[in-house]
Amino acid sequence: MKNVRKVFVYGSDTQSTAQFMPLLTSGLESAGIVISDLLTDDVDMIVVVGGDGTFLRLLRDHEFPRIPIAGINTGHLGFFMEYMPEGLEDFITDIKTGDYSIHSHRPLQAVVTHSAGAPDVYKGINDVVIRKNASSIVHLDLSIGQNFIERFSGDGLLISTPAGSTSYNYSVGGGIVDPRVSVIQVSPIAPMNTTSYRSFTSDVILPPDMTVKIEPEHRGSSGVVIVDGAEYWYDHLESISVSLISDEIFLVRKTDYSYWNWVAQKFI
Repeated sequence: MKNVRKVFVYGSDTQSTAQFMPLLTSGLESAGIVISDLLTDDVDMIVVVGGDGTFLRLLRDHEFPRIPIAGINTGHLGFFMEYMPEGLEDFITDIKTGDYSIHSHRPLQAVVTHSAGAPDVYKGINDVVIRKNASSIVHLDLSIGQNFIERFSGDGLLISTPAGSTSYNYSVGGGIVDPRVSVIQVSPIAPMNTTSYRSFTSDVILPPDMTVKIEPEHRGSSGVVIVDGAEYWYDHLESISVSLISDEIFLVRKTDYSYWNWVAQKFI
């Protein structure tokens, strides 16, 4: 991999990150690596310090940059974060010498149409959730490609990437998907199955070129679209179309990184 000479550092506002930042700055500067205050075109790598939430904020704040991103975990789970603070010396050596690997991930794009103006477009590396509110059942018309599938009734629908399969999708009983498999996963959230309402109770796995379209039962009703944990409320929601896009993000991993070893460490 490329030897890193200039980095942009993005950190959370937690105490643990604040305590670590001087050590990171000193270590990078001692290694002759320049720290940029801005994410400019000549930056070789982004260094994110925090947890997965910090990583997701970086993507939103900087519009899913196509520069390799290395994570140092000062948060909790840290599924996207490859290094720990106590491994700072190894991290600096790896990026200075180019002894690291790059893993790519395709984001989802959600196009939200509503009666208040032009469609809104959001990107997410984990998932898109459509629901009404915390205490209301939602009725949603689900279409896959050009085919109407069902009128879903329950708490909501979740559409995830392989990277997001270990996030909210995992909490609602969805399957863990190896990121090397390019698919879209649609998971029901607390589906209803009664004599009045019939809904899928298992996940649906789709090829990467498929589009998922979701429409409220009553077009123009209120609802919330949640993209990587960020909530967007609508009073007059018409439809949400979700698909994988070709733009990728690039994660820095150690050369001996194994996805399934990582899953075992984080979840088992």
